Amino acid sequence: MTLKHIMALAIGGSSMLFTLSACSDEQQFTDNNTDAKRIEVQHITPEMAKVRDYVPLYAVVAHRGSTFWTPEETEAAWRWAREMGADYLESDMQATKDGVILANHDENLKRTTNIANVYSEYVPASRKDFYRSFKNADGSQHFSEEDIEAQYQRDVKDFRPYYTMSYYYHELLALDAGSWFNTSSPDQARAAFAQKGGIHQYVSALQDQIAYAQGKMLRRDANGERVLAYHIKDKYKDMTLEQIYNAEKRTTKCDDPSVSYTYAAKYMDFVDYDFDDAYVADPQDTGNRPGIYIEFKESWLNPKDMEVRVYNALADCGWNIATQPETEHKPFYTNGKVNVGNTNGKVILQTFSFDALTRAYNVFKGKVPMCFLLWTGTYATDLKYNTPTGYADFISYGLNHGAHIMGPAISGAPNNYPEMNNPWQAYMIRKSGMINHPYSFDSYAQMAKYMGYYNDYYDAGNTTQFDDLLLTTVPATAHTNFSGTKSTPVYMDGFFTNRSEMSLRFMIENGFRCNANLPNPFHKGETYDNSQAPSSVPDAEETLQRLGY
Repeated sequence: MTLKHIMALAIGGSSMLFTLSACSDEQQFTDNNTDAKRIEVQHITPEMAKVRDYVPLYAVVAHRGSTFWTPEETEAAWRWAREMGADYLESDMQATKDGVILANHDENLKRTTNIANVYSEYVPASRKDFYRSFKNADGSQHFSEEDIEAQYQRDVKDFRPYYTMSYYYHELLALDAGSWFNTSSPDQARAAFAQKGGIHQYVSALQDQIAYAQGKMLRRDANGERVLAYHIKDKYKDMTLEQIYNAEKRTTKCDDPSVSYTYAAKYMDFVDYDFDDAYVADPQDTGNRPGIYIEFKESWLNPKDMEVRVYNALADCGWNIATQPETEHKPFYTNGKVNVGNTNGKVILQTFSFDALTRAYNVFKGKVPMCFLLWTGTYATDLKYNTPTGYADFISYGLNHGAHIMGPAISGAPNNYPEMNNPWQAYMIRKSGMINHPYSFDSYAQMAKYMGYYNDYYDAGNTTQFDDLLLTTVPATAHTNFSGTKSTPVYMDGFFTNRSEMSLRFMIENGFRCNANLPNPFHKGETYDNSQAPSSVPDAEETLQRLGY
């Protein structure tokens, strides 16, 4: 998730959003709780509601796999989250110089890799050798030395140190994405996270994340190094580097040639990586099949074809329900295992960006669940007025641009984000018929606060003015820490967590998981059954040890 925005973006259409609520409009409201109930909120359409229902209720989303137990967005993080029983493996998406979709949260790679030590602030010294590694059928060097030198100079001109966009994926595989964690989180440090010879945590591609969700792990050689072959894409095989650089750069939607976007010459998308042969079955896989929850970052970080590129990559992996929907109903859980990754809810898209939201809507057409993330501040993509009118405007913007879910920030240690999921805000989201997925949970206190104790901490039966929509009566199960029924106002429908083990345990003990008779907040009078979800949570540290960490 984005913690802050780096620059104000001049985004077409964004200024319109803020003109919906003039300052005079804000001043006439004096009580957020009262105003949240009386102002109009746009409601989700029946067609969009069908896609909303692809998402399981009370979904546990493993934020970057885990930022607490493991180096984030790595093989270790996502294997661990899968084995714990999380419903989704969450990540942030950026594109490499050769167009691979990379999981990376920050605007650059300095915090979570050793890139500053490996490559410093210059084009990698190995760049020319990378170009030389491409061979013809007879074994001769494909690109001439003159061509390589000229391209290297263009690379220098286009270079932005430490940013994903300036490096080939092959170059990023030389980075250690695990050792930094042992320094920043000494209490959770593990020798297996640190680089030792060729064995280390790699930066991850979108294809890797999907493979982990499917019960696989990286293919490695005898030295522990990743095995990932590469070659020149067929359409570029007769071109020089100069011709590739100057060729028309356009990505076309795989199932609709009328949708295409151009991208800058600096992206040298001529390398084809053999992801099909990059994985092996994980011997420690116990059968959970989570989905993925992937974030489009601020537009300036990525090429303009980013959304089409992701659409096509998902289709190539068989994970794009817009091109390959599940034709029969499949449960989210079966026989005590997570099965979300085999349903139409297998992928959720997300973004803070107005521009990315609009482009994703133009590409995905609202056919894949989408979350519109919220942050309050002064930048173009932030919620300017954290009031009922400002909130309603953002809900409308999300609904009008293909969002089925709102993702507000929550307060509390250790992140201390601005509070954007007060009861009145959760109420407005519920009025819209959208799902509410707040971020990010790190403590039991946060779980209790947003799952019913916000206004009723001592379980005294206190009523609230939002009970008409948010009050939920949960029947006890064999796994709950209460008997009979428990009625509390609930302020979320699923959530991002850095502590999957804690969140899963809370949901089971409080009856929101492993329950056959949960009230369905979006279909009055109907129940929601997640009784087949895993009813026990493995020990977090023992699971890491079992996985080889």
